[in-house]
Amino acid sequence: LIAGLLCGFSGQSLAEKSKYVIGGWLPGTSSEITSRLKPLFENYLTTYFHSILNNSISFEFVPVDFDEESYANKKIRAGEIDFLYTLSGRMVCVETEFSWIPIVTQRARVIGKETGAQGSVVYSLKSNKKLRNISDFKDAMIGVGYLLSSESYHFGYQLLVQHGIDIFVDAPKVVFYANDYQAQLDDVLKEKIDAGILPSTWLVENAKEILESKLLVHNPSQYTYEGDIFPFPTSTPLGPQPGVMASPGVPWHVKEKVIDALTHLTKDDPAAIAAGISTFTMPGHFADVRRALDDLGIIHQPTLLGWSEGFINAWCHSPFDDTLETVDCPPGHVMQNGATIHYKCHKDGMDCPDGRPCLCHPCQLDLQVRVFPARVVLGLVVTLFSLVLLLSACWVFPLEAAPYTRHAAR
Repeated sequence: LIAGLLCGFSGQSLAEKSKYVIGGWLPGTSSEITSRLKPLFENYLTTYFHSILNNSISFEFVPVDFDEESYANKKIRAGEIDFLYTLSGRMVCVETEFSWIPIVTQRARVIGKETGAQGSVVYSLKSNKKLRNISDFKDAMIGVGYLLSSESYHFGYQLLVQHGIDIFVDAPKVVFYANDYQAQLDDVLKEKIDAGILPSTWLVENAKEILESKLLVHNPSQYTYEGDIFPFPTSTPLGPQPGVMASPGVPWHVKEKVIDALTHLTKDDPAAIAAGISTFTMPGHFADVRRALDDLGIIHQPTLLGWSEGFINAWCHSPFDDTLETVDCPPGHVMQNGATIHYKCHKDGMDCPDGRPCLCHPCQLDLQVRVFPARVVLGLVVTLFSLVLLLSACWVFPLEAAPYTRHAAR
């Protein structure tokens, strides 16, 4: 009965199905990702189950998170997908809100090299003399990628915060490029913006010559991940490559068979070649990814208002929310209204490129914090001093007044 109630509450069934649906997202268009991932998550898995495992279960791949209609969270709540292939930051959000379980992490094959990790590159043009190190970013117009991508947003943002720069306080303009990484790079090359944040492996795979000849990697660092030295440039610590997670409603023996099939994938398999994947391994560690999401306020803790709206667990914003809603101002700062921000962009001659969402100094110092602290401190000092005098008077008065009272009584 308890199991039935739990399954009913989650909208999932623990009964084995004949077909399981895998939702998937990567940067690019829906059709591009489908052609890249369908051979793996539909054809390869179905064939492996039928031929190798002698099991009649089949699989279907559907692209998710390309628009509000295909939003993975919506499909999860409706019970329309059973597995999800996506980026590490997105996986942390889904695990946090829905208790889905990461089951495998891919090992990508990039320019002939294998890696199970992903870094983030904070970059600008070598010819841009204004930006020679991280401290120069206070006055830089910056492009970021996908809202729920640690490698094109969270890690780079966190690095700048660690160096005393909050892009929503200090940067004159922040442009959101979502999954169009190429457009961000193009705008840096055309000097429409000063700097950007992109995944290491994406830059190496799609713009290696430009990276080496024209781009300056800020805070270049060398990291190891699960014993392997990361072979590509990175400005930040590493997170795991994209992976697959499973719904709590999928029976464990089915998850186990999916793990078996994906970890037996070889780099020479046509499905692996199409996906740009060498194979899959056990799930990577997400500690640095989760820490970045927590530090930057990407993960929101439940509140009474959230409970009333159905958010009973911690949650992340949707990539389709209004951009302004996704910004969490640092302590001591308040959010300006949208009209003020957009007017400031226009007034300062920094309209958003190609109509993309952008914000110009959305977080301003709280005027109450800025104007009144000296008065508050002075008031406290005066109050404490007066209190000390009053207590002193109360302490001395009875000693001097007592004889007088007794004398009066006589």
